[in-house]
Amino acid sequence: MNKVAKGAILVLMAGTALAGCSKSRSVRGYYFDPMLANEILPGVDNQRSVAMTLGSPTSIGAWDDHTWYYISTQLRNRPVKFAERINRRILAIHFDDKGGVDDVTNLDLSSAWEIKPNEEKTRTRGKELNLLQQLFMNVGRFAGAGQQGQQGPNGPGPNGS
Repeated sequence: MNKVAKGAILVLMAGTALAGCSKSRSVRGYYFDPMLANEILPGVDNQRSVAMTLGSPTSIGAWDDHTWYYISTQLRNRPVKFAERINRRILAIHFDDKGGVDDVTNLDLSSAWEIKPNEEKTRTRGKELNLLQQLFMNVGRFAGAGQQGQQGPNGPGPNGS
């Protein structure tokens, strides 16, 4: 192989390796069109017109179906690391009892709450077994089939044997 071919292969391999390290962005959830989202007006629109304009919601309220949520998250994907959330938009549309738009709320990352899980363990009932106890706990627990007509130490079996 000549020097030009080796150089071309080396450049191609380096370019492929560097392409894998590039940052990219992606949108998860609903893709917002700001013009469409701004057209939803309280007192004018209803559930049908919202569905025709924005499509089906990302989520519906957990305790009632009078609130529709359109959720969009923009992520920065980084190689070898978790994706970083750089933007989030939630459009919450509240409906009255007749299905008309009552209120439209726009939320972003500034209104998000940081939730830190409790790292303590929840105690459960029962025994805590080590690996060997778990592996061998049923050894000898079940006896083989006995002879017909014999009564075991705990009385007759399920079929009267």
